[in-house]
Amino acid sequence: MQIRLNKFLADLGLASRRKADVLIEEGKVLINHKKAKLGDKVDPTQDEVMMDGKKLNQDNREKFEYWLLNKPFNVISSVSDEANRKTVFDYVKSKTKTRVYPVGRLDYQSEGLLLMTNDGELAHRLTHPKYQVEKVYKVWVNGIFSEGKMERLLRGVRLSEGKISFDKIELLEKEGRDFVLKIAIHQGVKREIRRVCAKVGWEVNKLLRVELGNLVMTNLTVGNVRKLDEAEVKDLQKLVGLDENSNL
Repeated sequence: MQIRLNKFLADLGLASRRKADVLIEEGKVLINHKKAKLGDKVDPTQDEVMMDGKKLNQDNREKFEYWLLNKPFNVISSVSDEANRKTVFDYVKSKTKTRVYPVGRLDYQSEGLLLMTNDGELAHRLTHPKYQVEKVYKVWVNGIFSEGKMERLLRGVRLSEGKISFDKIELLEKEGRDFVLKIAIHQGVKREIRRVCAKVGWEVNKLLRVELGNLVMTNLTVGNVRKLDEAEVKDLQKLVGLDENSNL
């Protein structure tokens, strides 16, 4: 049975689907000794797939690992950075030899819960709008508060990527022009919360992710990581409709 090449690479734990597409574009993947192209499909039982000179098949599938990081401020959500800025991978590389990747992104100035894994299919589903996985943030804001503005953000505002709306929004604290919100959203575009809030004249001063699906940030100090337990992984798999069997 044929499957998309990027899914095949993700299933082996080599990269997320998005990163797999980058590897394909860079010419690092061959199918039957020919350079692969975006959108190519393979039959793992018939086709020979190679990457960086190494033949790939189910026998060299990596063991999946799942790590939860409390991402600090001013850290980039990537495994490397050309400007030599600190990356999220720096916080996990002393814990494992497996190359894990961030699931989705927290922008450079945002903090909090970030899942890292080499399970490409789970990562794909957790970030794909089709599966509507909710992310919850605590957001410190400055501006003129009104219930009308909150209602507008629930209805949605127009960004260059299309209409973006919050799933839930709740006022937690307020003092003058400064207030704290709890925001839930399942859509995923660049700097979405900051940009959406700006549409109603609110400036985001601090953004902390506290939940991703069934994962909740508890008892994990800034800059620390921990491995997910088997029950947490199974809950994530169930949330996005994956087979509960895993290779933990």
